[in-house]
Amino acid sequence: MMQRTVVAWDDSVESRTATAWMLDRTRHAAPGHEVVLVRVIEEVGLIPGATTDPGEYAAATIAVAEEAVRVARELPSARVTSQVVIGDTLTALRRFTDPATLVVLGTQARTTPHLRFAWAIGTRLAATALGPVAIVPRHVSGVRSGIVAGVDGSETSTRAALFAAAEAVLRGVPLHLLHVWLEPPVWQADYVYDDLTLELLTAEHAAIVHDAASAVKRAYPGLTLTANAVRGPTVRSLLDTPPLPELVVVGCRSRGAVNRFLLGSASHELILNLDVPVIVISDRVNDPRLEGETS
Repeated sequence: MMQRTVVAWDDSVESRTATAWMLDRTRHAAPGHEVVLVRVIEEVGLIPGATTDPGEYAAATIAVAEEAVRVARELPSARVTSQVVIGDTLTALRRFTDPATLVVLGTQARTTPHLRFAWAIGTRLAATALGPVAIVPRHVSGVRSGIVAGVDGSETSTRAALFAAAEAVLRGVPLHLLHVWLEPPVWQADYVYDDLTLELLTAEHAAIVHDAASAVKRAYPGLTLTANAVRGPTVRSLLDTPPLPELVVVGCRSRGAVNRFLLGSASHELILNLDVPVIVISDRVNDPRLEGETS
């Protein structure tokens, strides 16, 4: 279970939405849970002779401290502090990431094309974090309940499933594991998959979600759990799983050095289209229960 929650706060609507989500989650946490509100002031390093305004730093320090006092009143059993950091926002927030810390940030309403929005702080932080990152949209649509975790047979997705299970136990809600697949593309226009081939593919993908469910059941035997493999588009299947989930958890595998700021295609598209909070679990986040099974 997470020992600390860090919220990126700047008094924007997005950061207030992220803080509200954190409050709702942390009310279920054990006493003594640490909450840190972080205000990052972008350092003016590219303009010759320009420096950070001391007045801005002082005002930010007062504002985030006042917000920490308000949060502490809402969470009397938690340890709430605040910090002001000067520097690049991505680098500053990444320093707070570790396997025992959940970093929470809000998203801005997307008004630009996907390509430009892809480099928003949320997607870049999730791709480089050393721990889980929660990205909270400004608006959540529909009536929602339960948690959905996407699994694909990788160790990272199993870690995501275990993390989602811990969240479900924390909230007292059911967990649904979902493996989404599509048959490989057929390039010959006159060829289609026969029934036997589709049955074999279906059984193969059903085994993937079954294995993930077995790992979750061993770790959390009392959890209400369902698991399914479905054919369809990955992102819409995760977001539209009935009943609509209150949280989606997915894994993210690291890319090479050149693409170190990029998420995998599914998790990237999920963030671009999210209408519900999403937690991204990097493959840098290890789970000791999984390590014990695979060692």
